[in-house]
Parts: sequence; structure tokens; C-alpha cells
Amino acid sequence: MDPKSPFRCYDRRYVIEIIVIALALVGLAFVGRQFERGSGARIAMALLQAACFALLVARSLLPIRKLDELQQRIHLIAIAVSFGLTGIAVTASGYLVRAGMVIPPPGLWVWALMVGAWGIGVLVLARRYR
Repeated sequence: MDPKSPFRCYDRRYVIEIIVIALALVGLAFVGRQFERGSGARIAMALLQAACFALLVARSLLPIRKLDELQQRIHLIAIAVSFGLTGIAVTASGYLVRAGMVIPPPGLWVWALMVGAWGIGVLVLARRYR
């Protein structure tokens, strides 16, 4: 990978770990569906999924420590912009749902928006600092 890439802290090992965590999330979802809603086993599966997701988020953010100060600043600004855009989108969506204009979007759209905005923000900011 290009040594100047703002994503250079994400190596092959990272990708493999994220794939394993994602497969664990899917597996836990399938196992959890075997149990009745509200049962202890299904709640335990949900807690394991939450722990896996927390690990996925931490595993995505921690490698940023390996970057130099400028690259860290780029990621920080991109995360801040992503946070703001996601907050605006969630709030607007809530207003539109209450007004009856749209159906409630699935919860994971928030993460997809946030990660996408972060990635685009990093690319735009990295280009700005070249």
C-alpha cells in the first residue's frame, strides 16, 4: 500500500479480523433466531452480537494510533464531520417519520452512513493536505 495513503494503517490482518467478526455477527444472528423473542438465550445472543460489534468498532479505530500526526488529524476531522452528518440525517429522518413522509429506516443505515462519510472525508481531507 502507498506509504502516503491515509488508510495505510489498515493491513491484510485487519481485513481478515473484520471478516471473522462480521461472520461471527451473522452466525450469532442465525443462532439467536432459533430462540423465542425475549428468552434468555436470545438475549444472550444479542449481548454477544453487541460485544462483537463493539470489537469491530474498536478494531477499526485503534489502528489510527499508528499514523503520523497529520494523518491522525485528517481522521479526527473526518470522524467529526461524519458524526455531524449522521446526527443531521438521523434527526431529519426522525422528523420525517413522525410527519408520515417515510417509513422508519433500518438501524444499520446509520452505521453505513457514518462509515461512508468518514471514508469520503478522509479521502477529501488527505487530498487537501497534499
